[in-house]
Amino acid sequence: MPLYEYRCLKCRKRFSKLLAIAQRDEPQPCPACGATESKRLVSRVARLRSEDQMLDDLADSMEFAGDPDDPKTMRRFMREMSAAMDEDPYEMEEIFEEELAAESAGDDE
Repeated sequence: MPLYEYRCLKCRKRFSKLLAIAQRDEPQPCPACGATESKRLVSRVARLRSEDQMLDDLADSMEFAGDPDDPKTMRRFMREMSAAMDEDPYEMEEIFEEELAAESAGDDE
């Protein structure tokens, strides 16, 4: 059974329902307010990609991201890479900050 998304016309909340195709056009009750006035929405589509495809897409986006020596650019790229690889973006940020701190300490000597 497919998952359909609806918007309540009374409270404007968005909700999802797992329904048979025959039931999809029937008004669905809103779980937030209970109103039966709802509108079926066009759902977002997810595209499954392999790890290699994700890395290729990231490499392509890096070409147009800006200056690779700019810390802000690299920080944004690291966040995107972490998200694409389902890793904790804050862990990658900590590693990046440690690298910057080590470089700064080396410059002060």
